[in-house]
Amino acid sequence: MGKINYATGIAILQFIVYPFIFAASIFVWKRSGWRVGSKIWRYPAVLSLLRIAGSISTFIAMDHNSQQVQIAIAVCQLIGIAPLVLTYVGILRQIDYEQKIPPRRLAIVTLVAIIGLILAIAGVSTAKTSPGETYKPGTIVKVAMGIFLVVFAITMLLSAWLFYALSFSLLRYQKKLFLAIALSAPFVVVRMIYSALSDYTTIEKFAFDANETVYLCMCVLEEIVANTIVLGLGISAVLQPDFVKLDPAQMKERDQQHPDEGKPLSAQDYNTAYNGANMAYDPAYHGSQSTAYNDPTYPGVQQTTAHNPIYNRAPAPAYHGAQNV
Repeated sequence: MGKINYATGIAILQFIVYPFIFAASIFVWKRSGWRVGSKIWRYPAVLSLLRIAGSISTFIAMDHNSQQVQIAIAVCQLIGIAPLVLTYVGILRQIDYEQKIPPRRLAIVTLVAIIGLILAIAGVSTAKTSPGETYKPGTIVKVAMGIFLVVFAITMLLSAWLFYALSFSLLRYQKKLFLAIALSAPFVVVRMIYSALSDYTTIEKFAFDANETVYLCMCVLEEIVANTIVLGLGISAVLQPDFVKLDPAQMKERDQQHPDEGKPLSAQDYNTAYNGANMAYDPAYHGSQSTAYNDPTYPGVQQTTAHNPIYNRAPAPAYHGAQNV
């Protein structure tokens, strides 16, 4: 058996932590609905599987090192940014149940990120990663990294705009998810800075497998903390009583037939409904007569609703002095 070194220790850490992250992502995914949640919470699950697979590949390399094993390690370690970025896009989908951001825009952002992921996998897989040879990112990998940087910046701008648009009517679960973005984003920024320096510069300590301490502090720990924050607050969000469980088919049909039915009230709508209810039950608006039979021809009855002309043309009651009920 090979000797346990720094890289193996990092792999052991990831192998211990990421099963818990995977379990948490599956829990939130289930609570959100398997179909809709697949567009939101599958990305932390995918990242967890990548990190577990990378750890296993590192363990295999201890005794059976080969080019294929090195490619597997490089792919699992270097494409973690895409799931991180796509997680934020998914959280925006979960928050924006009213679709203030046009769904097509989020779909385009997702598609661009997936294109970057495909390019990253292709670039890393074709790179020279023989045992003992330093990994050098090619043009395809650099293009993929540029795509991830742009997508992350757009996602943060969309998050800020959506928070401003919903700031006066935020539900509890939305606050939790916005807080997840705000608290985890700085760690993702550090993670992306590490990858950008690795891809676009020749600084030796940022090269792949060149400095394990820098890799641990700026990549591994940043991902773990960011995922822990997102999934911790994600679990709290889906357990809130006002959590909106999205269902695209039902929401589309409902919006076409009953645009306002089933949606949680905003602050403005709540005040309107509350004041209207008070007015409806105010004793000043209630007389002894039912408003359904409100007729100005009967003295002493207050007119509280629009007069129905049908009753103007109706003949006098058969029994004088009593209301015909």
